[in-house]
Amino acid sequence: MGNRRLRKSVESYQARIREHQAKIEEELRRPEPRWELIRYWEKEIRAYQGRVERLLRRMGRR
Repeated sequence: MGNRRLRKSVESYQARIREHQAKIEEELRRPEPRWELIRYWEKEIRAYQGRVERLLRRMGRR
């Protein structure tokens, strides 16, 4: 994978992280937040962050 592709993947994951964070903030504003959704999005965010870190390490080796 070239650096351009890696960079694009990183940007995509970072965009998904921002989307999930916005969903969490929106859900927390509800009178009765759905905690199962919040936990799910937090789990997804952690997974995306791990992927971003791995991709960034991979880019640094090139």
